[in-house]
Amino acid sequence: MKSKNNFPVSTKGTDNILDIAKSHLVNRVAPIANDIDSNPDSLLTALKGLGKLGLLALKVPRRWGGKELVQNDFSDFQELVARYSGALAFLQTQHQSAGSMLANSSNSHLQEKYLPHMGNGELLVGVGFSQLRRQGKPLTEAISVPGGYQLDGFVPWVTGYGYFHYFIVAATLSDGRAVFGVVPFQETQQQGGGSITFSDPASLAAITSTNTVSATLNSWFLPSENVVAVKAPGWINHNDRIKVLNNTPMVTGCAFAGLDLIESTLQKKPFPFIQSAFESLNQELRECRKQIREMNQQSADVELSVKLKLRAWSIDLATRIAHACVTVSSGAANYSNHNAQRIYREALVFTVTGQTSAVMEATLARLTRNSNPNFSNLKQNTHRTEITPKNSQNFIRYSRIIHLSHTIDTDIPQWEGDPLVEFEEVANFTEDGYCLRRFSMGEHSATHVNAPNSFHPNGIGIDKYPADSLVLSAVVIDAREQALANPDYKLTLEDVFAWETQNGEIPSESLVLMNTGWKDKWGDCDAFLPRDPQGNLHFPGFGLDAVHFLLEKRLIAGVGIDTHGVDPGQDKTFAVNRLVLEKPRIVLENLSNLEQLSPTGTTLVIGILRLSDGSGSPAGVLAFCNS
Repeated sequence: MKSKNNFPVSTKGTDNILDIAKSHLVNRVAPIANDIDSNPDSLLTALKGLGKLGLLALKVPRRWGGKELVQNDFSDFQELVARYSGALAFLQTQHQSAGSMLANSSNSHLQEKYLPHMGNGELLVGVGFSQLRRQGKPLTEAISVPGGYQLDGFVPWVTGYGYFHYFIVAATLSDGRAVFGVVPFQETQQQGGGSITFSDPASLAAITSTNTVSATLNSWFLPSENVVAVKAPGWINHNDRIKVLNNTPMVTGCAFAGLDLIESTLQKKPFPFIQSAFESLNQELRECRKQIREMNQQSADVELSVKLKLRAWSIDLATRIAHACVTVSSGAANYSNHNAQRIYREALVFTVTGQTSAVMEATLARLTRNSNPNFSNLKQNTHRTEITPKNSQNFIRYSRIIHLSHTIDTDIPQWEGDPLVEFEEVANFTEDGYCLRRFSMGEHSATHVNAPNSFHPNGIGIDKYPADSLVLSAVVIDAREQALANPDYKLTLEDVFAWETQNGEIPSESLVLMNTGWKDKWGDCDAFLPRDPQGNLHFPGFGLDAVHFLLEKRLIAGVGIDTHGVDPGQDKTFAVNRLVLEKPRIVLENLSNLEQLSPTGTTLVIGILRLSDGSGSPAGVLAFCNS
């Protein structure tokens, strides 16, 4: 099977850094990834392998022996390493971070001493300053003394004991500033009485071989010549906000590792449902990765909440892919040396790597985004059912069913000039022993589907829609706030991208529903179809640019809305209708109860009247909700 899962590698410069790295990782690292995860000797060999290739100072300027990669190229490298070994990715990241800090230091003495020897691994340096994120009394404190600083306290997390020769530690001054300095990464007693001691390596769920320890500093003297920098109060929090996406390459690399395993499993288990899962997850990962890279290229003042949602999306996606690895591997995934087990544990580690409270909040919001807060009918909400058509592998999972159609009566809001809704008694119980009515209404009244021939002379009628085109998945974009503020609101591309940041790429062949809140006006015809003194209608709809994008880039099956038209009220050309029906695709109007649907997880069944050459049809629309 030809892989569909190769991401691009850089060919910039003469070194072809990513090509060199990938060759080494595929041939030397991937075959022993499980051993690297638990065996320090194997991890050290892998780390030295990167050093021999000169790949351990990638963000350091060339004048100091580095490769001077820009952030996106460095992210590609980080992702590549994490794809083949989470332990190696985590360990070398500490060293790369130390190199960046030294390269940005104003201490030329340290730069000359360390930087020329870091790219090849001759000198290995770690970092230990995550404690600066802790609230309350600082865990490590510094006081100014003649010739430097005295450091005291506890560093809870330093990775690389036994690998790195030094690490950059941080301690807080009384005025809130933080001192960063280079100290030995081995137990050391100074002549003046200062000391550094270390705990035994922590027993972690994954990447145990990285030898993560805690450090204790007692009256340690840090001479000025070993000071990397003195940062302003709150620097760590500011840095975390700016670089909130910097840890995502290891997360997406772990996700790619999971997809590699799923794809290889298809060789032994060529089930269509595994192939379908692989393609869906692969598509989502590529879109997530793309949006993260694009965000990194934008200015630093991009709203933090957007970046946090992207990071949370990557975490959620990696854990889902890792879970899928376990699923397709069956019982074998329970063995601790199985690749699925390692990838699953790495996904958990990368979930909390560099975590701040803001990242934690965003991750939990992402993980609970489809939770149903209505537990009033517990039996209904917990009972899930499947409808499986005969001789078909398609099925609908659902826990509840919702009507999306309005009740039809003679007082429903009507487009000007549309036929009235009329009921006429034909038979009754008293005279005939049964009840029967005749009714008449327009093809575009109440909740309805528009057919292509309503706007295109050669378009098909409603009776020509295939049955399987009327059963389709749906996503819901909530535009109620925008519509409340502006009754002429048009759904924009920005709305689509914001939705995808929160929920993932809109799946192809799905129906995009716009919830404007207009359903609440249904009982008041003047409010549902409001006109200004000049007779112009005012209600929200889809913007043409957004629909072009959805049709051409997301390949959607159509659009639906809770107003009387997918075109905004002021659009007298019906541009959106014409565009969608030209394909032809689905147009649903006057929907109800969209507020009861989650953004994803809904399948619609659209019941039409197969009117011969009908330009549309009143519709009974059922939503089968899986959340």
